This record gives sequence, C-alpha cells and structure tokens, in this order.
Amino acid sequence: MTTSTSSSHPLRLDDIGELLAAVPAMLGFRPCRSILVLSLTPTALPPRGPGRVDSIGVVMRHDLLLPGDDGQVPPPMREAFDRFGAVCSREGADSVLVLLVDDRLEYPFAPAVNSARQLVEDLTDRLGLFGIGIAGVHAIPEINCGEEWFTPGGEVGGVLPDPGASLVAAARVFGGNPIHRSRSELENLLAPYPPETRGQVADRIDDALESRDVAYERAVRAGGREHADRLELEAVLARMDDHRGEDEPTVSEYAELAVLLANPTVRDALLALAVGVRASVAERLWIRMTRALPDPERADAAALVGFSAYVRGDGPLAGVALGVALEANPRHRLSDLLDQALQAGLRPDAIRGLAETGHEIAARLGVALPPREPVA
Repeated sequence: MTTSTSSSHPLRLDDIGELLAAVPAMLGFRPCRSILVLSLTPTALPPRGPGRVDSIGVVMRHDLLLPGDDGQVPPPMREAFDRFGAVCSREGADSVLVLLVDDRLEYPFAPAVNSARQLVEDLTDRLGLFGIGIAGVHAIPEINCGEEWFTPGGEVGGVLPDPGASLVAAARVFGGNPIHRSRSELENLLAPYPPETRGQVADRIDDALESRDVAYERAVRAGGREHADRLELEAVLARMDDHRGEDEPTVSEYAELAVLLANPTVRDALLALAVGVRASVAERLWIRMTRALPDPERADAAALVGFSAYVRGDGPLAGVALGVALEANPRHRLSDLLDQALQAGLRPDAIRGLAETGHEIAARLGVALPPREPVA
C-alpha cells in the first residue's frame, strides 16, 4: 500500500476533474492499474454550493486486482481494504472517495467495469465495519490531460484537465518534491548499479571490515566506546562532505561507508540528518549507497533513504526504499518498524522523534550535526 499525507498547503478543489488531475501530485507519481482511497473529514469552510466541504487526509493506493470470472475478490484486495478502514478510522474520517485508474476501464460500459463495481461493493461492506462511508467512486483509464473519467454505473463524467497544471502539482514542485511519470520511474531511483560495480564493492568489504575492527578497538582503548563511535560518525559526515556534488564515492569508499553504517549507533545518529538543513545532501549519498552496495549491506542505506523520504511526506519513495531494504535484509529491524508505520498510515510527525533521538545520540558522542530545519 502506498500512503501519502495531505499537503501542508491548503488548496481548494471544486470538481472531480481537478481532484483526479491532482492525484499524481498527491502520490508523487502517476498511478496505473491502481485503486486510490482518499480519506475525508468535514471542515468548517463554507460550501460554494449544495453539500459540504471536506478535507482530504491520507491518500492510500494499492495495485488494482479485479475479481476473476468467479466473481471472487482477490485476498490481497480484501487485506488492503481492511488496512484502508483501519487508517481512516484512526484519522477520524467519516467517508472516502474512491478513484480507479486502470486502462481496462476505458469507458462506462467496458467489460471490466462490472468487475470494478463488484470490487467497490466489497470495499463498501468492509469500510462499513469501521463506520466509514463512500462519498463517490470515479474511474479513468489513465491520468493524462484530455482523458475522460466517469462514475461506474452512473451518469456523471467529464474530461481531465492538465495534471501538470494543477494547484497541488505546483505546490508539490514548489516544495521541492518532483512528480514522477510512474512508480517504475520511482523504483529506478534506487535500481542497483551494474553487477560488476557492486561486485567490486563487495570484494572490498571484508578488507574494510578488518581495517574498521582494528581502528575501532584502538579507539576504544584510547578513549572508550563512545570515542570510537564518535570517530566513525565523523568519518561518515566527512565522506558526505566529500561527495556533496555529482562526484561518486570510489569503490573503496563505498565499502568503508557500508561498514560504518553497520554500526547501529552511527546509523541511528544519522537519522537526524533527515530534518537538518543538509537533508538533501545526505539523502543523495544514501541513494548512491543503496544502488552501489551488495546485499545485505545496502539495507542500512536504503533504510536511511526511506526515513528521509518518510519524514518529508514522500510516502511512495519511502515505501520503495523500505521495500528495497527488507528485500536486502528481511530481518532489518529499523526498516521493518518504519514499513509497519507507513503501512498503517502514520503521519511523518509520528516518526519524527527518531530524528530527535539521532540528535541526542550525536550530542552524547560530542558531534555537532547540521542544524535542524524549522518545522512548517
């Protein structure tokens, strides 16, 4: 499930076409073959016409798996519906909007529309158990300017405006978050480097580990364990400064960094960078490491990417990064905890405390980290 939080910029959308056009900006990419559930809560804003004004809270996405010839809703869909209901209940939502984006839903009488309606009926029943109603269901084959959207089984429809020109898209880009053409483009950001590159890094990790062990024990004897941890944290920060531009770390530097991140104290302190003024510089290095390191070493770097994206509200990238981390190391505890929080729809503020813990660890070690960004 992809979870996105509501924008920090309040924007008013008056029709379904505008809402559909804003979906890529809400998610960070253009979905395909997806079901989206947008949690709604009433607001005190005066309506411009009949009805009420709702605030969109959490935006949830799942791959759209339609019922087969037997009419049975696939189990992964029912599991997703239960998660949707739990998240909406916790958010205090009383209703949702359901958006279906699927090339099989080309027009109101397409063969797949009946299957989609069966799916929505099941979703209605399961959300009803949480006291959540469905305010509307709308379908569109893809999110592109000029595409026609419709209400399955109804007579409401329209033409999609330009998604790139939506107010939500403008707010997202202004806030420094790009909008990707697809989820696969998002996944490509963390795609592994060629096998020969990763193989060269892997070949150097044993030597880097041996050198680290010797240096760490020497530092412990000289000043204690916290002294040794401080030196390792400072080494990572120095590498971050060395490679804040476009130049890549060397194969040996990647191996060294992999060994340093394996120190949980160092890695946990580095979580603080996600809320600092150099968050983008740090995230760029974590992304490079995720692509260059072998398994299971890349899990630590991918977890840092996931946390950084999560804290700034980029749920889709966080989900991809945490998936990479758990694929590299299924027992990676930090990634598992963050992934559970993301799947449960917890907002970034709920996990921001991990960054504060990182600052506390660094302060205890005597390391000054870049200052925090002010909270919006």
